[in-house]
Amino acid sequence: MGLLRLAVLGPPEVFHDGSRLAFALRKAQALLLYLAVEGGMHSRSKLAALLWPDSEAADARRTLRNALGLLRGLLADPTPAAASDSLPSGQKAHLLSQGDLIGLNSQAPLELDLVVVQQAYSAAQRFSTPPPEPQRAALVAQLQQAIALVRGPFLDGFWLREETAFDAWHEQQQQQWQVRVQLLCERLSFWQEAGGELEQSRATLLRWLALDPLQEKAYRRLMRTHEALGNPTAALQVYAICRARLAEELHVEPSVDTVALAEHIRTTAARHGGKLPARPALAESRPPSELVAPLLGRAGAFSQLVESFQQVRQRQPRAVLLVGEAGIGKTRLASEFVAWARAQGADVLSGQAFEMGGRLPYQPLVEAIRPRLEEENAPEDLLDDLWLAELARILPELRVRYPDLPAPTEDELTAKVRLFEAVARLLDALAQRAPLLLLLDDLHWMDGASLDLLRYLARSWKSHGTRVLLLGTVRSEGLEPKSQLSAQLADLGRDLPLTQVPLQTLSQAETLQLIQAIVVEGTQGTSGGGEQRQHSPARPSTAAAPPAQERETSLVALGDFLFTHTEGQPLYLLETLKLLREQQRLVPRLGADGTWKLELDVDIAAALVQELFRSELLPPSVRSMIQARLVQLSPRRGPGGGRRQWHAARGASRGRSAGQLSLRP
Repeated sequence: MGLLRLAVLGPPEVFHDGSRLAFALRKAQALLLYLAVEGGMHSRSKLAALLWPDSEAADARRTLRNALGLLRGLLADPTPAAASDSLPSGQKAHLLSQGDLIGLNSQAPLELDLVVVQQAYSAAQRFSTPPPEPQRAALVAQLQQAIALVRGPFLDGFWLREETAFDAWHEQQQQQWQVRVQLLCERLSFWQEAGGELEQSRATLLRWLALDPLQEKAYRRLMRTHEALGNPTAALQVYAICRARLAEELHVEPSVDTVALAEHIRTTAARHGGKLPARPALAESRPPSELVAPLLGRAGAFSQLVESFQQVRQRQPRAVLLVGEAGIGKTRLASEFVAWARAQGADVLSGQAFEMGGRLPYQPLVEAIRPRLEEENAPEDLLDDLWLAELARILPELRVRYPDLPAPTEDELTAKVRLFEAVARLLDALAQRAPLLLLLDDLHWMDGASLDLLRYLARSWKSHGTRVLLLGTVRSEGLEPKSQLSAQLADLGRDLPLTQVPLQTLSQAETLQLIQAIVVEGTQGTSGGGEQRQHSPARPSTAAAPPAQERETSLVALGDFLFTHTEGQPLYLLETLKLLREQQRLVPRLGADGTWKLELDVDIAAALVQELFRSELLPPSVRSMIQARLVQLSPRRGPGGGRRQWHAARGASRGRSAGQLSLRP
């Protein structure tokens, strides 16, 4: 029995045994579509009334018999042998007739796009917030598969136009499935956004708007996504399209929320000199010095940050620490989240601690506060002169701006308390306007005075319900049980809910995903489609391009090597790719889409991977990081453990392979 496949989300399409069916009678097609969508068995009188309401009962039933005969002919197996002799005769056809009842055979092979979409809809209904990994990833894949099947509205353009009950049923079904598809698009774009997959979320939102060009919620989310991706111009273009379509189709203006979001984007862009902090440019005349890699393996961590931010919006201040070894991607994840939070309307302050002998007091907090106050037209609207005077202890330029500020107190203890209170009042005033994100990078190098100030701020935020999210990055070794930072953070956690988010190395599958995003396969002397590539030494050429399977195998082999060599450590992985580029083993190529990729010549790929396995690759930047760690290690540290770590680092600095070393402490 041949497979019957029906696609009804869009103009109807019917295939049987691989061939597309053409219907001589439109109502015969309507009958098949109705039976497939509704399922079950239906009386002949009901079907006759559904399709031929104006005919006499006898005439309608006769026309129904003709339509059924046509369908049986179309759905008949091409050869008698195609039907299985093991089935009862009644089960050898797609159409079943049981007395007065007609229906489709539930045991016959049938594919219906609505089934996939309904399953995804049922799964999406169970989660209003992003589920934890790996469940989120599985649901995202399920929803993507379902939305890919949606080509348009239910039975788009298919009408009998005779005021039949079928057309009324069609209209009801169209409305019902429109609601379900909207929920799928809404949940999928939100879950992708919450997982830090902004490019994927953007693609889903564009698909949503293609299906429903008047969905204002999708426009707003797409505007925020463009802003998070560092492209306010694109965000405002989306707003212009939204406004034009609403005016043309509905003769209305965008909602207050949409207008406010557009104004927020304009204001934020103006504050940053006309542009937002953007990701590295994808299209340049020369290949960029840094490799542009997607954010992989961090969806779960990103979702935790989003959840904390949503709690902060409810006046529940939070602290989150991104914890991991050097080069694991803490700062990258924090930067991606900062861009997302800014697009949600958050005010962002960011500072970074630096490794230095003197450890300047309050340096990271000064770095976070100073540019924000410089942007403020009237800081006196945020703080009274008394507190501006105290703040001038760490921001002396305030006295240049306001020379008549009162003299600060001279008592050292009182001065410290007043300074802490001034900072707390400033941040509280900013948080009254919008949720505040305070990012402090490299907490493991933060001075003691700054840690004391953070403890004071935490107590103030908790008592006032201040809308503040404190986000810090810290190396794993900085949280050793007896360290000052570990003790200070434990105290901070008693004053403010504190979550540690550990970041792990990439899995083998994630490593391959990253390679596939950066490296493409090619052959000597070919660049395809007018693509440009830098000059490289001559390589053996082939008469024809290798098959796709061979090209994919070559890329997988390179990914396997790099995973073995780097153990999925992101910095080590990217720096190794840069080293291979410098050695011209991977050659930059500008693609037709304007993005730079590294090209792997398939002709020499196998030999290259074998050569790499025999060589010792240690990028200079990674070697420097390891040598810096040597300064902090001692062969006398502990009974054996510290000595083994010290010798491992010494061996790595001399060029041992990645399989024999770890950047972890």
